[in-house]
Amino acid sequence: MFFYLSWLSFLRHTYLFRMFKGFLIWIFDLYKLGVQSHDEEISRRISFSNVVFISLPVVYFSFMLIDYKSFLDLFSKPRFDQAIVPVVILICFFCLWLNHRGFSLLSRILFLTLWPFLLHIIPIALLKTPLDYYIAFPLGVIFHSLLIQLMLSHRKEAGWYWLFLGLNFLTMLIEADVLAYFVEQGVTPNEIIFDKYFLFDNILYWLLFNLVMFYVLLIIELYIKRINRAKRLIENQKEELDAINENLEKLVEERTHNLEEKNIRLRDYAFYHAHLLRAPYCRVLGLLQLMSMTSSEEEKRTDIMPKLVESLDELDMVIKKINHIVDVEV
Repeated sequence: MFFYLSWLSFLRHTYLFRMFKGFLIWIFDLYKLGVQSHDEEISRRISFSNVVFISLPVVYFSFMLIDYKSFLDLFSKPRFDQAIVPVVILICFFCLWLNHRGFSLLSRILFLTLWPFLLHIIPIALLKTPLDYYIAFPLGVIFHSLLIQLMLSHRKEAGWYWLFLGLNFLTMLIEADVLAYFVEQGVTPNEIIFDKYFLFDNILYWLLFNLVMFYVLLIIELYIKRINRAKRLIENQKEELDAINENLEKLVEERTHNLEEKNIRLRDYAFYHAHLLRAPYCRVLGLLQLMSMTSSEEEKRTDIMPKLVESLDELDMVIKKINHIVDVEV
């Protein structure tokens, strides 16, 4: 176990691993191509189409690797049903490029139009209804209907949506006629395609898969809308909180400035109280005490009273300055 973990830790730091990780991140980021300039619902459809354009080449390339001998024989014995596989891969890459260039509706319509013809209708016509297409054709029609729901919005692109889905359903209704029409001359078509339950089963599974896909997409869209609403609400609340914080900062700054001014006034008040107010007050007390100790009225009137009035005037002036400092009107 320790050896395995050590080896895994070593691989995580190798250049090849980092390249592979970067490649996977690049692949996963491809689904974002072409979604920037559209509303949310169309953007989701473009993202879904990007996923299809990425996934199908991976599946078809894997199929080519599994059946590589048959694909190598294409150089000597060309077969349309196999030669078309790399063509479909190139079409997927081309449609992905169209999404990247902003032609998303064109890319989706092009793919939904070409895919059933290249992989089903044309092979059936050229190969005279091979046996495997008795199963592949109905499954392909159902899968094509699911692709229509993934790629086209029934709200924003209702015309294209119902046109393609209606043509798809019509194709399913005439599956037996298509398969029988292209059967090689002299060969009797498989009787199962004329059985009414063959058609009923096709309709049943078509409705089943399409209804499930429709409601799954609807739930996803509603869920994403709720998430987006919650996200917008959080962003609005964040903006409100930022505004409140900004106002609080201004309020704190103003109050701090006011407190600093008050502190300055209190220091000035303390200075006046401790020094300037104390001096005339003490002189007044001294003169009053001197008056109580002096018996001569002449001395009180000529010497002490002028000095007492002078000290009281000085005391009054200091008190007015103190009142001005502390903003108190007397």
